[in-house]
Amino acid sequence: MKQKKDFDCVEMKWEAQRKLREQYAGIPEREARRMQWERTMADPILGPFLAKVLSKVSNPPAPHGHP
Repeated sequence: MKQKKDFDCVEMKWEAQRKLREQYAGIPEREARRMQWERTMADPILGPFLAKVLSKVSNPPAPHGHP
């Protein structure tokens, strides 16, 4: 018999994606990705972490997610 989980990571991911779709509704995908990139890089925790990770990658992605 399965126990009910208090936390479901798949459900959490779906909810996060739903919120992003709502937040960027009506915005072209390329522009939305650019906005998300800028928002991530401006974050005081994620920005420095991502910059450090990307500095170790030999071929980092373009800032707007396109080659």
